[in-house]
Amino acid sequence: MPCNRFAVSSYAVFSFGVAFSCAATITNAFAVEKIAASISPAVLDRALGESADGYSTDEVILRDDLRSAFFDSIAEQTATEISLDDQAGVLLDLLKARKAGKLTYRSVRRSRRIKDDCSAVAEIAARVVSDRHRVTVDTMLVNPTLRAELQQEAELISPGVDAYAVRKSILGLRKKRSLKPELVLQVADWDREVMTWSLAELRAKVAADEVPHQPGIYLFRTDEGYLYIGEAVDLSDRLAQHTADSDRIALADHLSKAAAGEVSVELHVFPKNSPAAKVGMRRAYESELIRSRHPKLNVRP
Repeated sequence: MPCNRFAVSSYAVFSFGVAFSCAATITNAFAVEKIAASISPAVLDRALGESADGYSTDEVILRDDLRSAFFDSIAEQTATEISLDDQAGVLLDLLKARKAGKLTYRSVRRSRRIKDDCSAVAEIAARVVSDRHRVTVDTMLVNPTLRAELQQEAELISPGVDAYAVRKSILGLRKKRSLKPELVLQVADWDREVMTWSLAELRAKVAADEVPHQPGIYLFRTDEGYLYIGEAVDLSDRLAQHTADSDRIALADHLSKAAAGEVSVELHVFPKNSPAAKVGMRRAYESELIRSRHPKLNVRP
């Protein structure tokens, strides 16, 4: 699983309502670069007309078949193949052209309905990718690498979940502004690494002593949403307690009865010399996640 890819020169944290801040420099590994030959709005507009089959711009972004036909049309018009690395930039330009009113294309067909509600799975998967890479929802949906990672995270939570349903649910959550990153995650990166495992993988890693002996936050999840969020100065020791016989009775009961693949865990792991080594800092981070993500078994702070 890709690790966190940021360079943070200084820290900013919110702890118990007191702000400590200073300048931070962040380098995003998924920043979109412009392709050498810019694709004009006219070419984008024509490509939509030839490939979208009457569906909206959003559907071109969400559906693999429409997306592929869209890039085939651009390649035919420009005699230039659009590489995977360049696809994200072209699709972001498409969204900008739509927003600026530079497209004449109008959709005439409605998108297909999602049979099963997977909004909880979509939210968790989107937040994992966002927390790991600090990218917007639009970038997540247009970047081929992030799309694949997004589906991998969704499959971990709900094996076999439909990729289109996940993407469409994420788009709906974005339009409702339900995926806004928590402030504490924006200012308290602290060289964070985000890891995700199934419950079976967690138990195996605990047995092999492969869970980091570092401070951090852990989040138990199911396909219905977040189950429990906690913090620890040593994630390995704390998760060993939870997987053996948790002192949280409701969580212990849930983990003991969980079917294979039903529960997964997400770790936000910090270096030992980071501010997260202080319990007050971890609890501020934990409290913000509990407040915004509503885990079923936590008492909200």
